[in-house]
Amino acid sequence: MRTLLLLTICLIGFTAARSSDSLLVDINKTNFKKGDTIDFSCIIPQFEQQKLNAASLHVWIDNITTGTRWKFRYPFINGEAQAAIVVGTAIPNGHYAVNFLVQKGYFRMTGEVKNHLSSEKQINYMMVPKNKRTYFETISLNADGQFRLKSTLFEDSAYFVFTPVKRNEKNTLHIGIETPLDSSFIPVMESRVWVTVGNTTTRINKNDSSGYVFNMESTSGTDYLPGVTVVGKYKKKVEQYDEFYSSGLFQKPEAMIFDGIEDETMARSMSILRFLESKVPGLIVEKDQETMTELARWRGEPVEIYLDEFRVSTQDIWVVSPSDVAMVKVYRPPAMLSPLSGSAGAIAIYTKRGDFRDKNRFRHSFTVKGYTTALSTWQ
Repeated sequence: MRTLLLLTICLIGFTAARSSDSLLVDINKTNFKKGDTIDFSCIIPQFEQQKLNAASLHVWIDNITTGTRWKFRYPFINGEAQAAIVVGTAIPNGHYAVNFLVQKGYFRMTGEVKNHLSSEKQINYMMVPKNKRTYFETISLNADGQFRLKSTLFEDSAYFVFTPVKRNEKNTLHIGIETPLDSSFIPVMESRVWVTVGNTTTRINKNDSSGYVFNMESTSGTDYLPGVTVVGKYKKKVEQYDEFYSSGLFQKPEAMIFDGIEDETMARSMSILRFLESKVPGLIVEKDQETMTELARWRGEPVEIYLDEFRVSTQDIWVVSPSDVAMVKVYRPPAMLSPLSGSAGAIAIYTKRGDFRDKNRFRHSFTVKGYTTALSTWQ
């Protein structure tokens, strides 16, 4: 009897230990129609004791028939992550494995100056999150030119530009970066939920799920932008760039487009705004005598500035060299690119990237994916 009691106590203790180490997942249902919302929450029990105060949740949804994978990620706040994903109309009917993976740490960036000089002890960087204020900081380099940015929480994506501390006409820094959230990792905790999309009443069974094998390697191309292809008549590179990188309201056909890929006029200019002043009637560029930065006005109103479709202030664009610009789109007032635009005109500056980047040029600007928004669409 005493032996049985001791065994029971040990089993209870083992079960409690297992449950404290498990990721707790709560999902609103498992059968969804297109347009439905997948509401879920994940809790890390005793996150402080497990040293998971800073942790990230990866949600990877796999089609168990085709192997197609969609990825989302969220920060844990006080051991909990909550989000909602709308099932898009293009999602095929079928059975899916929703994998919840915990990675230790928040978003952070490490990097190095590949053409580092021993006399160079610091560099500047500017971070431009979508719909949030620009962040600017000077960071220190170690003896090998390596650096590490602070852990950061931002949704969607952010644009990073690295510049020398001493301002030069041309940015000659050659930067390499790494973001652990985009790199291979071993989950410290994981869980899985099987869901069905479509009007089917057939639930997933053992035969369906037994053929599914989870692996950390991406099983489809959903994480990457497709390559640039040209169909039909010949198009200039700037036209291809515009089709590939312009989105939403920035695709307005009335925009004036200036080529920085095949036309070198912009690259030889003193600044992007000075180049535009000579091309756009009514655009006036003045220098602020206090900050010595250039300001643009159109019909008496300050012009809105966008950098790779991120809203920035006029004072921030000095970090972008004209030779790094692939395309500029100018929208006459009222541009109405955002709800707060009013009667202002707008200038959208697009940097060289992807297949449109000069292969032999130094790289010092990056668009980096952050966390998925709390409400997003699976599509």
